[in-house]
Amino acid sequence: MDKINAVPLREVAGVKFGMKRSEVRKVLGDAREFKKSKFSKTLTDDFGFCHVFYNSDDECEAIELFKEVQVMIGNRLVFPTTLDEAKKILGELIEDVGSYISAKDSVGIYAPGGSMESILFGVAGYYE
Repeated sequence: MDKINAVPLREVAGVKFGMKRSEVRKVLGDAREFKKSKFSKTLTDDFGFCHVFYNSDDECEAIELFKEVQVMIGNRLVFPTTLDEAKKILGELIEDVGSYISAKDSVGIYAPGGSMESILFGVAGYYE
């Protein structure tokens, strides 16, 4: 299982928030484009282990990672682990219908039933 480094509000896996789609693909490789939902205003890139979301200027605004990778903040495992362990690293997480959100760090953990399925890192204000 690959380890991915994340710095909340700045970068994930070498991708810095604000990078253009073409720059993200230079870092992560080929992607499949799709609409995450019928309400999506822009296309999302699927790299297999993660989805990258873009704003209307085609700049990276969020990255969602899945169980195929381990996500580290500093040298501490934040995903996949337990919600209690994630809280030790991220601080307070507010529950929101199966998700747990740190608005301060723009991090969301999707964990229906308490079991982590994905973690999303976004730009400042992503969850506001």
